[in-house]
Amino acid sequence: MFSISSIAKTAFSKEKPVGVMSTAVGDNIAVSWEPVKGASGYQIYEAAEDGRYEMIKQTKSCRSVLGKKEPGKEYHYYIRAYKTGKKGKKTYGKSSRKVSTTVAEEGSSTIKNFLKTAIAPVGSTMYVWGGGWNKEDTAAGPDAKRIGLSPAWRKFAKTKKKSYNYRNYRYQIHNGLDCSGYVGWCVYNVMNTKKNRKGYVYSASKQAKTFSKLGFGTYRPAKKVTDYQAGDIMSSTCKCCGHVWIVIGQCSDGSVVLVHSSPSGVQICGTVTLSGKKNSKAYKLAKKYMKKYYSAWYKKYPKVDRGSTYLSHYGQMRWKTAGENIVLSDPDGYQDMSAEEVLKDLFQ
Repeated sequence: MFSISSIAKTAFSKEKPVGVMSTAVGDNIAVSWEPVKGASGYQIYEAAEDGRYEMIKQTKSCRSVLGKKEPGKEYHYYIRAYKTGKKGKKTYGKSSRKVSTTVAEEGSSTIKNFLKTAIAPVGSTMYVWGGGWNKEDTAAGPDAKRIGLSPAWRKFAKTKKKSYNYRNYRYQIHNGLDCSGYVGWCVYNVMNTKKNRKGYVYSASKQAKTFSKLGFGTYRPAKKVTDYQAGDIMSSTCKCCGHVWIVIGQCSDGSVVLVHSSPSGVQICGTVTLSGKKNSKAYKLAKKYMKKYYSAWYKKYPKVDRGSTYLSHYGQMRWKTAGENIVLSDPDGYQDMSAEEVLKDLFQ
């Protein structure tokens, strides 16, 4: 839990909180954000489906669990920092952007919540070899078992230029995430509202299959993969180039929009078409969204195309979203949407 005591005497920046996330897990919602310089505390504002916001909590932490929420209902939040001065008078900062999440009627959370979580670090988190793992490099470390974004990720990313070479920062595990650390962090945040519980970081080449063994969904080896749906987790079957990524959606030309942590960092990318054409619909969508919503990152790291191996060398774990013992449900119908439809809904 973040403490404000170390910056209590620091000038209040009045800036809006960044890195704001809200993720429903069961009937609880975990709301988190990154600290504002000099803040004494924060106010959480909530609105249900009627759209009227009200302040529901003040806290000195940068995360809070809001419980007993109604299944099937969407909740909206924003955060405002404040500084307490003489005689207890408060000075308020700017309000954060608004975020929303829907409480699942079945399972722990939803495919939409999973993808909202997956895009939260986009454009602000570098690829760091070993990031998300423990010091022993054997399992999930504290950064992959935290609720919300680490302010250290954004701080590290801000100092890096377009010449960034991840090889120079290997095992600086608190400064960013590698591919499996990133996927493990995403899964952790739709399973938990508290930190340091069981982690989900495994070898990239085995991560999809391991999730299926945990009962999350069905696994298909690379040769049997015929399509791609929102939320699918894809693990490379080639040990020499182990990688893992998350599907946002597939386009009509067979290309796939994905989100992953790969040099230089966490970003949205698009594959070639099934016939190998680079200028695919997925590539155009990835370029459009990275350029529009993450312009500073895109100027430094504009490479958002991915090759044909992404459509041939990866096994697939598809979430079980119906029946008994489901983990993620899909009330929004994301698994039946095209990449374009999913992106439009995620960024509306």
